[in-house]
Amino acid sequence: MFNINLKRFLIYNSRKLFTKKPNYVNDSKFEFVNSLRKNGFYKKKEFSKNNILANEIITQFEKIPNIELQNICKENKNNFERYGYRSIITNLFDEKLLYEYANQRIFIENFEQYFGLKPKVRLISVWIDYPTGNKEIDSQIFHRDYDDVFLTKTFLCLTNINYDNGPFQFIPKSHIAPWDKQLDTLHNNPTFMTAEKGDLYMADTNGFHRGTKLKKNFRCLLNVHYVSERPMTGFPDKIIN
Repeated sequence: MFNINLKRFLIYNSRKLFTKKPNYVNDSKFEFVNSLRKNGFYKKKEFSKNNILANEIITQFEKIPNIELQNICKENKNNFERYGYRSIITNLFDEKLLYEYANQRIFIENFEQYFGLKPKVRLISVWIDYPTGNKEIDSQIFHRDYDDVFLTKTFLCLTNINYDNGPFQFIPKSHIAPWDKQLDTLHNNPTFMTAEKGDLYMADTNGFHRGTKLKKNFRCLLNVHYVSERPMTGFPDKIIN
């Protein structure tokens, strides 16, 4: 059987080789790009403070009764399937607002500069993650995503995130020539993305990353995927999901 990592290595490098390179000289004109290019991640504190759409989404979230969120966690805490620690609550938000948020100029222009091509929104989803009794599974284990060669994911924090409720971790620089590298060859010193409600963080998830297992409480995030017009895993039937 053809080795899957070798296949991904070949696809990744051929796509990079035959795609026009970004004009790196212009990176400094774009808020997110230098950090993404260098480290693979970026964090913007108090993003919602000056972003009307992000603030409206948080306002919608705050109208959801806390008991409803707690009940969602309780109903699913013994789910041992893949993503058994997560429920999707996108249906509790206004779809038009989510679409507007994801397609804002600040995201599209920054990621066009980062990719060197026009980005497309592949997925918009709101998660609630909670503690479960099982071991670390799926995205709670360090991994790389295979949605596309050109890939960034943004996370708007709808709750505070501390060391107890599952901060995102990213291994700096692991996005650089990612399919040349294995986790055990890297200096495993991940950055923890603790955050306050309204903060934004993002990552090129070709690099090694994970959401850590929750110890208590829950966390809620609005997650948006940006890819090229030809992502390797295609587009889902519904972008808002």
